[in-house]
Amino acid sequence: MKTIKYIIIFLLLQSLVFINILPTMADTKNGWPYYDGEITSKAAIIIDADSSKILFSYNQDERLYPASLAKIMTAIVVLDYVKGNYDTLVNFSYTAVTRDIDRNSVTIGASAGDQLSIKDCLYCLLLPSANDAANALAEYVAGSINDFALLMNEKAEMLGLKNTHFVNPSGLHDDEQYTTAYDMAKILQYAMKYPIFYQISSSISYRHAPIRRYKNPENSNNQVLNTNSIMVPGSGYYYNGITSGKTGHTKLAGYNLAASARKDGMNLICVLLGSAKDSIRYNETKSLFDFHFDNYKSLSIKNFDKRFDDSISNISIDDVNLIESLNITCDENAHITLPKNADENDVTSKISYQIDDPYNVYAIGNIQYYLKDEPVGKCTLEGRNFEDIEAIYTVYLNLSKALEETDVDEVSNVKTTTNQTNALIYRNSNGHLVISSTLMTVFIIIITSILIISIITFLYIRVLSNTNIQINKLLFRLRRRFKN
Repeated sequence: MKTIKYIIIFLLLQSLVFINILPTMADTKNGWPYYDGEITSKAAIIIDADSSKILFSYNQDERLYPASLAKIMTAIVVLDYVKGNYDTLVNFSYTAVTRDIDRNSVTIGASAGDQLSIKDCLYCLLLPSANDAANALAEYVAGSINDFALLMNEKAEMLGLKNTHFVNPSGLHDDEQYTTAYDMAKILQYAMKYPIFYQISSSISYRHAPIRRYKNPENSNNQVLNTNSIMVPGSGYYYNGITSGKTGHTKLAGYNLAASARKDGMNLICVLLGSAKDSIRYNETKSLFDFHFDNYKSLSIKNFDKRFDDSISNISIDDVNLIESLNITCDENAHITLPKNADENDVTSKISYQIDDPYNVYAIGNIQYYLKDEPVGKCTLEGRNFEDIEAIYTVYLNLSKALEETDVDEVSNVKTTTNQTNALIYRNSNGHLVISSTLMTVFIIIITSILIISIITFLYIRVLSNTNIQINKLLFRLRRRFKN
């Protein structure tokens, strides 16, 4: 019995070892750290703003109410329209100061006939989230609030957003006004292209020109404050590294937050929708930022990909020069996102001739980067030094043919998927010890073999024990019979 007990204990211990090693194998093989903290908001997402890589998501495509996060799109449409002319005056009409405005609605207290600059209105829009400023900007750009909503939806369609629809520029509740965590992250990503959006949304306070109700320029009511606590030092929710953001709240939408932060050269965007409390949206956002800054890194493709050190020029096939003085480069802001302990030598790339951005007249293709078959970022290939921009399209056709018929490794020294070391245990480029897949496979085979042998041994002993008992009984009966 003692032998059987020891075998059972041994098998249990082996099972625990085997079970515990499986998650480690998955993490080592996958190599992508995954946030497992509590998320109580209805939807959440965090992406690298420079590579668009989704690092974490929860209900990212669930349609929810945006509340005042809609004002980010309002700002985008205005900024696209005014093109830097921020001093132009905007008139506050009677409709602007009354439509969807009640005693609980956030406003700057403007009256019909008041005028403020576009810059003043944008600060009022994004800091205190003033709805009268949103209406006034909408009328200035489109002539009416309803027509402005059409422009918002056109922009959403241009950005490829499938689950977003706007009804008004303020975000005040309407059953037909909705968005998703993913779509809102893409909206904020686009807004971050404007330096003035950073400047405004990160400001703590701003004093706009006097209005009729507060004629004294020094009146404190002409000063607007940022109600986004994650932007405000000393608020208790401030996040070190925060760069932009917007809050939103209605009874039906809950507490929403879209924010961006920058650390160690990486720009992250986090969106939370439908938080139950004001504190939850800030605390969950800060936890998501902390985890992903600690576990991921973002690399500039221009610095990472050595192919862009020297221009690809004068590509030829059979000594026939296809392109004269073609200088190929990539987007300065293009990045790839990797786990911090990932070996950069494992990154591979593939050239595609599909032009994703139809508005980029210099585009001739793109390069998609992978870490063990997982997309980690891409860059647009751009041709420069052309007297005639339209000639790029002719060059594009020739370049496509040249790259198709030429070994990609010869043209651009593309990294291969082969690990550069054959050691069973080695240190990667970040100094971390890494167990090779070969050694890990051998180790698992050994553990599995021990487990199987143990089970077979246990069963054999049981069978042998039962057999011995039966033989002893038979011998006992035979001895009794002979005695009789």
